[in-house]
Amino acid sequence: MKALLLLFLLLPTLARAQAPTSCSCARNLAETQRLLATNYAGYRDKVTAATQPRLDSLTAALQPQADTAHAGSCWKVLQQYMRFFKDMHVQLADNAPLRLNKDSIRAKYAGTERLPWTRATFRAYLDNPAQPKKPLEGIWRDSGGPDYVVGIVADKAGRYQGFVLKADSLFWLPGQVKFSFDDPAAGPTTARYFMRNHSLEQRPVQLVRDGELVINGNWYRSYPRPVAGPTASPGPLSFRMLDDTTALYRIASFNGDLRPKIDSLTKANAASLAHTRLLILDVRGNGGGSDASYGSLVPYLYTNPVVEVSTALYSTPDNNIRYASELLPGMTASEKRYYAKLKKRLDTHLGQFVPMSTHGQTYTMRRKRHQLHPALTRVAVLQNRYCASTTEQFLLLARQSKKTTTFGENSEGVLDYSNVQYKPLPCYNLRLGWSTSRSFRIARGEGIDNVGLAPTVALNPAATDFVEQVRAWYRQRR
Repeated sequence: MKALLLLFLLLPTLARAQAPTSCSCARNLAETQRLLATNYAGYRDKVTAATQPRLDSLTAALQPQADTAHAGSCWKVLQQYMRFFKDMHVQLADNAPLRLNKDSIRAKYAGTERLPWTRATFRAYLDNPAQPKKPLEGIWRDSGGPDYVVGIVADKAGRYQGFVLKADSLFWLPGQVKFSFDDPAAGPTTARYFMRNHSLEQRPVQLVRDGELVINGNWYRSYPRPVAGPTASPGPLSFRMLDDTTALYRIASFNGDLRPKIDSLTKANAASLAHTRLLILDVRGNGGGSDASYGSLVPYLYTNPVVEVSTALYSTPDNNIRYASELLPGMTASEKRYYAKLKKRLDTHLGQFVPMSTHGQTYTMRRKRHQLHPALTRVAVLQNRYCASTTEQFLLLARQSKKTTTFGENSEGVLDYSNVQYKPLPCYNLRLGWSTSRSFRIARGEGIDNVGLAPTVALNPAATDFVEQVRAWYRQRR
């Protein structure tokens, strides 16, 4: 506890932050500062004598904005502060008990940026031959089905803006700006992309072909010159045999709640996997979840002992409470015993980093021969820039297998600080998330944040069929 007290004394930014007594964005900002300084495992790495003045200047610039921000714009202020840490595990989310009535939710997001177009006026603009159009202007739908329909229009500077024409009419209303980006024809560009709760993300923009864009998923033009796309989302999990000896296993999330389903799907297809020679594991777009969710896949990849670099948890009362109850559904008795012992170690070392493993900074994972699947001789793992967190931990494991090859593009690079904990902020039904652990890879010079993991075989991200590229690569090596 002395270490925590000392931390407060050393932080001038926090000393100046006086949390207002009434509900306000300024109060949220003050609490965000306090929670991160107290609990975030990367804080001491990122707030140093060299960087403190920059954080102080940012805080001073944001304070007047926080003083006047309302419920609909407060998250923008908080996001600007959080971006200082360059860690996507430092995040905002709607508070879990948010389930408010519809009027409250609409009011919360009513003040966001919008354009004056309606479907009728935008359609008239597109149909008017007297007004020249930029190539990407039109009506677009997302690849998941009819959830979002947007209009994409160019402004006077040639920058594109995507605004909602049809959504859920709850979190998103017609006219609200969903994303904006520079013309991708001029070179690589990144979109300002607003998530369902209007939190701002930076997402790469890729023009796959005429009428197909990738911005946090695929978008297809529906007017004018409609382009065919998937009619419905395939869901997070799927397994199918492509031929007698090739299987495609799609896992779009390692969310802890999906662990029982992943285990069940793997078990249900054990007979097919027994005569599979090439297993293609497609984890593109998988933003992570829980390491336990990929446990049933390990025996299919394993060829030799795997050395994994451990992490250390930063022990604070806010961080440690996540281990006070069952972390995940379907936990085994041995997992429950491990986390109970870990909780005791954490509580006796407040204000310190506590290794998750008692065996040091690295540990070796071994599997017994009878657990393995030697008939499966080749495993291909498909990755892309949206693979993050737990999925990157899976990639680090997979790369050590002698029968595994990774394909695609660099992963996102969000793993060095992990194990996210959340706590509600005082106002506007928001909660703050932060990393509670720090990987020993950082001290070893093996950090991957904001860089990612490179694949063994790079594939063209603009290609329409990654799976066929993988199969062609193996056919050439028979």
